[in-house]
Amino acid sequence: MESIKSFTDNNLSFYRTTHYFEQYGEFYTVDQFHEYCNWAKANNTKVYILGNGSNTLFTRKRVKSLVLKNKLHKKITALPGNRLEVSSSTLIIDVLKYCYENSLESFYYLASVPATIGGALAMNAGRGREHQLTIYDFVETINFFDFESNCIKTFAREDIVKGYRETIFTGIQSRLILSATFKFTNLTLKKNPIVERCKWSKTNQDYSAPNCGSVFKKADFDILNKLKGFSFGGAAFSSKTGNWILNTSNSSIPIVILIHFVKILHFMKREIAALEIITVD
Repeated sequence: MESIKSFTDNNLSFYRTTHYFEQYGEFYTVDQFHEYCNWAKANNTKVYILGNGSNTLFTRKRVKSLVLKNKLHKKITALPGNRLEVSSSTLIIDVLKYCYENSLESFYYLASVPATIGGALAMNAGRGREHQLTIYDFVETINFFDFESNCIKTFAREDIVKGYRETIFTGIQSRLILSATFKFTNLTLKKNPIVERCKWSKTNQDYSAPNCGSVFKKADFDILNKLKGFSFGGAAFSSKTGNWILNTSNSSIPIVILIHFVKILHFMKREIAALEIITVD
C-alpha cells in the first residue's frame, strides 16, 4: 500500500523512546482501516491501533507491527437527556471540559490522563481498583467496526466490560471503537474538578521525565514499593509515584528490563504481575 510509510520517530509513545517504524499508516475512515487490515492479513503482519500513545510501550528498535494512527473525525454530539455521542479519536479532556461547562457529573478523575476516548474505553480506564470507578459508569453503548465479520456493531456496557482494566477490545486490534454514547447527570460544581484533579496529579504523580503512568494493573505492591527509585540504564521506577517507570533513554530496552525484573520477583514469590501498559513489537 502506498499509504504505508517507514520512518524513525520518538513521538508515538509517551515514553518518548526512538524507534524505526517499518510500517505506519493513518486512517480517517472505516473503509481505510478495513483496507489496512486486509493488507496486514495478506502480509501476515500484526496490527496495532494507536490513539494518543499514553499507554504504549514499543519494545523493539525496529517495530515490525503495522501501527495505525486513529485519525477519525473528532466529534462531541449532544443528545437528549444529558447524553453525548463521542468519537473515539476525541481526547478525554475535551469531553470533561464539555461536562464541566454544562454542569454534568463525569469521569473527572481522568483529567490528568492524556488519552483518547477510544483508548480509555478499550482499557476500561478508571480511578483505581480500590475506588471501583471507571469510564464505563457513564457508558450506554459503544459502536465499533469488527474486521472479522466486516460490519459495524453496537454493544451495551454490560456486553463490553470483562473485568478490571479489561474489555472485549483489550488486545483485539481487529475491533475498532468508532464512538460511544454516554449518559451523565446534572451536578452542582462549586469548584472546577478538572483543575482540582490536575492539582492532585501534580502533587501526587511524577512528571519529571517521560512516562506512561501506571505500568502494572495487577501486582504485589509490597514489591513495587520496595523498587521505588530503582533504576537501570535511562529508566527508573519513580521514587514519588509507585508503579510508574520514568524514562530518559532513547531506547525502550531499560524499560523492558525493569518490567522483566518485576515479573521475576513476582515469579519467585508465586505472585502475578499483569501489565496495564500495552507492549508492541
